[in-house]
Amino acid sequence: MAVGKGTRTSSSDLQGQRVLVVEDGWQVADGLKLSLEQWGMTVAGPVATAREAQSLVSECRPNLAIVDVNLKGEMGYKLMDWLHDRGIQVIVISGYEDLPGSLDKFAAILQKPFTDAALLTTLKRMMGTPRTR
Repeated sequence: MAVGKGTRTSSSDLQGQRVLVVEDGWQVADGLKLSLEQWGMTVAGPVATAREAQSLVSECRPNLAIVDVNLKGEMGYKLMDWLHDRGIQVIVISGYEDLPGSLDKFAAILQKPFTDAALLTTLKRMMGTPRTR
């Protein structure tokens, strides 16, 4: 993730939203956490495994989750489905160019590297979209 300057645009619609970050790369995870908190979101994590993510969900009850496809060599698809089945919107992040079509059911897919501006635009679009299961 590229931490961009000048992304302090109005993010009042993000204030207080609870987001779970599931990313095993510490630099990306740290960048995500900093940006999300700057926009007024409450961040759970970051965590690096599906097991850690599932245990955090009951504690933090996130509105959405940002999940990397590859978590320490384990593919995150089952976790993404698990979150989606609980009504949690999922933003998929991945460095892979070819991803399965089954990921289309998730709220958004961001290709790494992505900018703060791209993430902010995605989040704003999601917060304006009603949840569907």
